[in-house]
Amino acid sequence: MVGVLEERNSRSVLIRNVDYGAYAELSALAKRLGTSVGALASQAFKLLVGLADAGPMLAGLPADTPALLSNLLPVTRLKRKPVFVRHVGRLVVSREDLEKASGPIFFFGIGELVFDPSVDTKLFEEKVLRIVDCGKVVIHRGLDKLAVLERALFIGEVEEKV
Repeated sequence: MVGVLEERNSRSVLIRNVDYGAYAELSALAKRLGTSVGALASQAFKLLVGLADAGPMLAGLPADTPALLSNLLPVTRLKRKPVFVRHVGRLVVSREDLEKASGPIFFFGIGELVFDPSVDTKLFEEKVLRIVDCGKVVIHRGLDKLAVLERALFIGEVEEKV
């Protein structure tokens, strides 16, 4: 599903003032991974948007903190180091999984992300930082859909199970 979304949203764009060294590294990485520079750059853009969006929460500030104030806070003062879970075809997450996480969880590039019925809204809000670039997110009726959507970016579909 994620690949279909990328194909539908793909366009040729020109980006000015790209650091040549960074571009060369990205190009070399794309070759090693057998993908295009554009596809890899798109993933990087989505990750950057997700991290920037989550910035205030990482520093222990309210989510609605003005960007100007949150930008003044040095990254070294982060209260909680995020846990990155990425590039999994299908993942079922339980209450126990979330409770064991050492910091807020950033889900990235998951084909199908399923939250089982043991996950309640309070725990979800405490432990899930962002869900970015996932094809399908499956939730149950006991998990507040708006709380999930509030933390989601670039999602293909949200399915609610009874």
